[in-house]
Amino acid sequence: MSALLLILVTAISIVVAYRVYLTQALQLKARRAGCQPATRYKHKDPIFGLDIFLKMGNAMAKNQSLVEHRRRYDTYGHTYEAISLGSRVIFSIHPENLKVVWSKNNTDWGIQPLRLHNMAPFCGTGFITVDGPEWKQSHALLKPAFHKSNISDFTSLEENLRIVFDQIPKDGSKFDLQPWIFKLYLDMNGLFLFGESIGMLSGAPPVHTEGFLDAFQAGFNGCGLRIALGPLNFLMPKGSWLRACKKTHKFADVYVDRALEYREKHHLTQDGQAPPKQYTLLYNMAQQTGNKSVLRDQIVQAMMASTETTGSLISNIVHVLANNPPVFAALRAEVLAVGEEALDFNRLGRMEYLQNVITETLRLYPVFPQNIRVALKDTILPTGGGLGGTAPVFAPAGTLFDTSFAALHRDKNIWGPDADEFRASRWNGGFKPTRFEYMPFGAGLRQCLAQEKATMEASYIITRMLQEFKDIKSEDDRPYQAQVALTAKNANGCLVSLTPAT
Repeated sequence: MSALLLILVTAISIVVAYRVYLTQALQLKARRAGCQPATRYKHKDPIFGLDIFLKMGNAMAKNQSLVEHRRRYDTYGHTYEAISLGSRVIFSIHPENLKVVWSKNNTDWGIQPLRLHNMAPFCGTGFITVDGPEWKQSHALLKPAFHKSNISDFTSLEENLRIVFDQIPKDGSKFDLQPWIFKLYLDMNGLFLFGESIGMLSGAPPVHTEGFLDAFQAGFNGCGLRIALGPLNFLMPKGSWLRACKKTHKFADVYVDRALEYREKHHLTQDGQAPPKQYTLLYNMAQQTGNKSVLRDQIVQAMMASTETTGSLISNIVHVLANNPPVFAALRAEVLAVGEEALDFNRLGRMEYLQNVITETLRLYPVFPQNIRVALKDTILPTGGGLGGTAPVFAPAGTLFDTSFAALHRDKNIWGPDADEFRASRWNGGFKPTRFEYMPFGAGLRQCLAQEKATMEASYIITRMLQEFKDIKSEDDRPYQAQVALTAKNANGCLVSLTPAT
């Protein structure tokens, strides 16, 4: 026992000595670059940072992670440093720092060292996991599917929304709308990605989907846990996770094989006709590559990016309307003024109050509330260092940059004293924050490709709901609580009662 204790003490001493040496070396580099350190988090464990890791884990378990982030920014300022599981982290919501990190031309920051190793068994190589030329190739495969011509037809959305309207309670009784919206979007995403609904609303899913949703969620969650554990990711049991990965791949391969069969037939047909599957993401990509592994990786990553995203936005908008009768009344008046006009892409975009409500909802309740980048080489952030917090900050290679869009969007220095209040009118009169003060869909090269698709579909669904129901009443006194994974949703659901218009 004494020998083991001696080994442990020796190992810790070596680590501490190395950390002291490394810290001194980095401080010297920083001084030579004219940089100063940011405010430091007051650690109980300044070597490994286990205290901040455990505290954040506890906050996430209680759906309080975004609250914890805001509390720390209130305490330490817009930029501060910490250690988490031995890695240096710079936390910042300063727009000047975000501008540099998210700049289209800045190759100093990326995501590949953080994500690829941890996520590859589940989703391979694609736009979520890589940087540089490989990311550009993935982006090029996806981009054509999000052209306006491919996302402006609401016919399938209306058909599936009608199924929801037919099944949800309309007698004024209390129910949770959020699961219904998520079911709607599981089917809609199936149509957009594969050309086939997965049958959540009909209750008759195809045979090959059995067990897929549980496997996908387990695989998705495992990726997040591996990233969170960092150098300790070997502690996560891999058996069940790898089985979930395999099940997800088997599901995706069904659609990839169909797309490749279609690709072969289409290439054999020389009639010059546009492919009938042109509005389907997977079939669109299959026109550009016949590599099965590439297609599977891209489609699994597309599922990750679309899981509960637009559904969460719509649920949040309904939550806002149900808890703010004046906002509901004003928006319904605008909706009714549209009358019998067709709800096309352009008409929805011209509904000013509707767009303001969506924009303000995304400000207070961002679907993507947090993002992390890693320094790919030694680099400098423009501000946040020194006593006044205005000096440049040195970020050596491997430094993590963690930003909270949820905290950024409630920063009183940007939004004023009513930053925590829902006020759609703040977007009137030409008010426009910079692209690095309001980032619900990110910015730069990695800005979300589905931004327009998500906001227009949300516009359509909310408009149709306000045509169908003359009152949406909240049946839940609890405040919004963010349940955060890759995206955020209301942990309390969306408990409402509906009164039909006729």
